Order: sequence, then C-alpha cells, then structure tokens
Amino acid sequence: MVEKKFDDLAYYEYFKIIQNTINRLASNSFLIKAWTITLIGSISILTFSILNTIIFTVLIGIVIVFWILDSYYLKMERLYRELYQDYVDKFNVLNQRNEILLFDMKTERYTNKVRLIKVIFSKIESLFYISLASGLLLLLILNIIIP
Repeated sequence: MVEKKFDDLAYYEYFKIIQNTINRLASNSFLIKAWTITLIGSISILTFSILNTIIFTVLIGIVIVFWILDSYYLKMERLYRELYQDYVDKFNVLNQRNEILLFDMKTERYTNKVRLIKVIFSKIESLFYISLASGLLLLLILNIIIP
C-alpha cells in the first residue's frame, strides 16, 4: 500500500515538472512578444522623423527574428504538451503505467506532429506578426506620402 502511494507521488512530481516546463516556455513566448512590441515601438518613435527604407528593413528584420524565436518556444511548448498528454493517458490506464519513463523529458518522438513551419504560420502567430509587419509597412508608406 505504501509503495503504491510512492509511485503515484513520483508520477505526480513528474507531471508537475512537465507542467512547469510548459509554463516557462509559454512565459518566454509572451516575453518575446512584449520585447518585439517594445523594440518596434521605441525604434519607430526615436526615428520617426528619419524613417526610411534602412530603418524599415531593420524593423522588419526584428519582426522576422522575433517571429521565428517566438515560434520556436511555441513549438517546444507544444512538444511538451504532447509528452504530457501521452504520459497522462498512459497513467490513467493502469496496465500502461510501466511504459512511462519517469523524468524523461525527451520530445523527439513528437517532432512529426509539431513542425516549426506549421507553428510559424499558425493562426495566433501569423495574426500577431503579420499585423505588426503590416503596421510597419503602413507607417513607411505614410511617411513617404506625407513627409
């Protein structure tokens, strides 16, 4: 009886570790979006009077780099969600519990399900970064038309 409780406690701690990893990755994704807006806003405000194609190119470059970085963290988050769901499903079936490798954090077996290119062009990522790039393009056009 005591051994059973120990096993459940070990699984509980393992699931908690995976959840903490998912939360940390989600937090990183949020911080990247915040940094993107901060950098774009501050550079745009500081250089508004001299906004030209060079500065616009730098701003678009920032958007692209942060888009890829954010998508990478979102991909990693989704991989760990797959790992978590897989092991929770196995945990709930009593005869499959022995298939769970406790404290295994390897997500390679889920890479076919979660591709970086799919994450980059997912709805939430595309909506945020394409609207940001569109706003920059509009700002450049307005600055060219109305000097």
